[in-house]
Order: sequence, then C-alpha cells, then structure tokens
Amino acid sequence: MSEPVLLVRDLVAGYEPGVPIVRGASISVGKGEIVVVLGPNGAGKSSFIKAVAGLVPITSGTVLLDGLDITAAPAHTMVRLGLAFVPQTENIFPQMSVDDNLKVACGILKPRDIPARIDEMYATFPDLERHRRMSAGNLSGGQRQMLAVARALIVHPKVLVLDEPSAGLSPKFVSMVFEMLTDIRKSGVTILLVEQNAKAALAIGDRAYVLVEGKDRHEGVASELWNDPVVAELYLGQRPSHPKTGGAA
Repeated sequence: MSEPVLLVRDLVAGYEPGVPIVRGASISVGKGEIVVVLGPNGAGKSSFIKAVAGLVPITSGTVLLDGLDITAAPAHTMVRLGLAFVPQTENIFPQMSVDDNLKVACGILKPRDIPARIDEMYATFPDLERHRRMSAGNLSGGQRQMLAVARALIVHPKVLVLDEPSAGLSPKFVSMVFEMLTDIRKSGVTILLVEQNAKAALAIGDRAYVLVEGKDRHEGVASELWNDPVVAELYLGQRPSHPKTGGAA
C-alpha cells in the first residue's frame, strides 16, 4: 500500500451520547486506492463513513487526511480540506437543472475557473452534458449518481467518499457506476467506498475491510476476500463464486 492519504484510528462515534454505533474502527486508505468497507446490515458502515465526513459525532479516535487531523472539523469545511462526500440519498438538487447543480457545487473555486471545470465534468460524464438543461429530478437513477459524483469531483478533492452508490439501481446502472469509479481512480482520485453490493465492490477495489458491530474485524486484498472463509463467516454466510462487476449482491 502507498502512503496513506486517509487514516482512521480507533474511531468511536454515534448519534446519541453513550450509545456508540462505531466502536473503535480503524482503516487506512493509500493514495490512488479504491478501498471498500463491507459488512452485514446494522454493522455501522454508513455511520462510520458519515463520522469520517463530519456528519456523525465522534467520541474518540482520530481521522487524518494527508497527515492533517480533521477529527473535529465540521462537515461544511471538509470539501475545503480535500474530502468530498457523496451520500446515499439527497445528493442532488432535483428541482435544479444539471448545469445549475454543478454550478452550485463550485463554491470554493475561483469564479474564473468555474466554466472550465464544468466543461471538464461534462467531458468526463458526456451523458450529463446531453441533459445539462434538464431538471436533475428527471434523470435516471444512474445519471443522478453520475451527477452526484460530478458535484463532488468538481472541486478537486484528495479523497472521494461514497455511501452505497449502487443502492436502488438496476444491474445495468450498477455496472455503469462501478466502471465510472474505476475511471475516476485512474485520474488520480483516492476513493473510500461503503457498499452493500459486495460482488461489484470487491471486483473494482484494491483492498477491503469488513465491519461487524462497529468494529473492523477483517481486511485484505479485495480480489481475494470474496472467497475468504473469514469473510464468509463474518458477512457473506456462504462461500460464493469469484466476483464479477454488476448484478445484485
């Protein structure tokens, strides 16, 4: 693994004081990696990733971004620090056009740089350019997820953090989303991904962690974990075949 750009140590977090959902989880994400966080329902995956993004109160532990301690940073400053978060739901403005969604996301950029950066996003996601004047709420599920990711990428983040990007999508759009994430990684962006679709996520990931009851219980090379008996015991329930991108988990 390369030098970690995101390092989470012994994180304890939860919505109510004294009721932790994340119970001492630790992960490391190397520069340019796709790291996947898996786990059974109720394992605390989404709470963990939201705590990293400043959206769930942290009781103890440390979150370091490129060596900078961002543990106590409020959510609205995370983009300026270099961490962009794409939530599972409510990640676009449905009443606004695709173009206006992108413009709103450019808040920390210099005004003179905004037109060129929007053009770069349209070059990366040509399907969005074809619908740039359309209300975002009329996009397909896969196109909405593209727009949500484009909004996050437009400010040049160091780390892109996503919560269940394939949730609710058809197999066709699941494949599209994971291919998109692979292309984004090739551009140099580091990705931390929480995903219930273990098969598709492990197919594109470099490494993966398994969370159980708010604690990281196992980790390894993503391509090897699908057939790992420890993962089968902790999460999968049985030992399935080798992962292939697309389809339901």
